[in-house]
Amino acid sequence: MKLIVFTCLFLLGLVAARFDSSSSESCEDSHSHSHGSHSHEHGGGGGRGANRGCERGWRRFNRPSGGWCIKVAQGQFSQAQAESKCQVEGGTLSGLQDTNEISYITSAALRLFPERTGSLWVGAKRTPACSSSPISASCNAMNSFTWTDGSTSGTAGFQWNKNQPDNAHSKTQQCVVLLASSTQVVTDSWTWNTNQLDDVRCVNPGGSQQRIVRGYVCGKRATERRRK
Repeated sequence: MKLIVFTCLFLLGLVAARFDSSSSESCEDSHSHSHGSHSHEHGGGGGRGANRGCERGWRRFNRPSGGWCIKVAQGQFSQAQAESKCQVEGGTLSGLQDTNEISYITSAALRLFPERTGSLWVGAKRTPACSSSPISASCNAMNSFTWTDGSTSGTAGFQWNKNQPDNAHSKTQQCVVLLASSTQVVTDSWTWNTNQLDDVRCVNPGGSQQRIVRGYVCGKRATERRRK
């Protein structure tokens, strides 16, 4: 009789231990799957994690003025038309805070341009004081233009091509484009470097086929602040 009772208790103990082990494994697996899904969501560019506060298709950058979302778009428009396109999406033509933003923008543009070369409208306009002046001591690379997006600060983003902005073509070059190219240098009647700026007319800016305007850069404030 004692042997039967002991055997039953032993078997019940085994069943209980197996149940506890199975329950523990199930909880861990559930946590693991949940964590994995959570991480994937944050890395998907849908407005969470490193891209927090920016919609899908936009990239967040943390500026001195706060989070800023950037989107690179394709299309051959005037500067004013490109600005309108950005406004439809709640943004404006974006300035360039620094070379980090420039590198991202040109890389994104090259994925959009089948030609693997072309220029993009950015958010900068010539200042009234320099509107009719060529490049000079008083109207130079750092003060001839101002950012228009209400977020960009400083002059680190003014990465001009050599001898630019020159306000050529009868001093009609009031807007700015950024060159994106799969080659470091583009040559027509002048030598142009990728990731650098040029001042152009705001309508029908011209340029060779390698430098024709093929896109624009939109920006808007992120809806969430950067976490400390």
